[in-house]
Amino acid sequence: MVTGQANTISGVHCYNKASGFGGTGIYLKLPGLTQTRIVNSYMDYTNIVAEDPVQLHISSSFFLGDANIVLKSVKGIVNGLNIVDNMFSGLNHGVDVVKLDQSNGPFNQIDQVFVARNVVKGMNLKATVAKMTMQGNGTSWTADFSKLLLFPNLIKHVVYTLIVNGSTFPNHALRNASHNRVVIETNEAVTANVFVAVDQSIAS
Repeated sequence: MVTGQANTISGVHCYNKASGFGGTGIYLKLPGLTQTRIVNSYMDYTNIVAEDPVQLHISSSFFLGDANIVLKSVKGIVNGLNIVDNMFSGLNHGVDVVKLDQSNGPFNQIDQVFVARNVVKGMNLKATVAKMTMQGNGTSWTADFSKLLLFPNLIKHVVYTLIVNGSTFPNHALRNASHNRVVIETNEAVTANVFVAVDQSIAS
């Protein structure tokens, strides 16, 4: 358990009691001011738990056997969090690589959070940025990111491109971006390719 700020944890191999049996590899009990970097480490069937992470960086680490990262809400704060460039290898049990523990209340103060560029096998990928491509004919396209995005009902930025086949030039607009679903509509039926990118963090 880590209870003081300004830490760098590097090259650690955690292989104590597996998380599936109630164990924890690294517990960051620093709600509201974490100020910790975890890099180049090996989480061997054990997870990382962080309470209300503020200024936490986790990168270049290997998570084996459904080991994951748990963000535990205390006062609902997560700010300045980077989880990038890690490898996750699981057992196909449907475990999320990053999990929200909101048993004490939801995260409602979310800012500067970037979860991306992680590679995953046998686990559920979670991220704060995502892209999707759709094809079809009609007047409405819905891109559902709910299974991929980390935070529920939170899309702060949307960028989309609509490429129409043929000579028509329809009006089009973003109609909705709630519940992690993006709805784009045209004023007439067209055959089109639609590309959508979303982001749950603020612009930097």
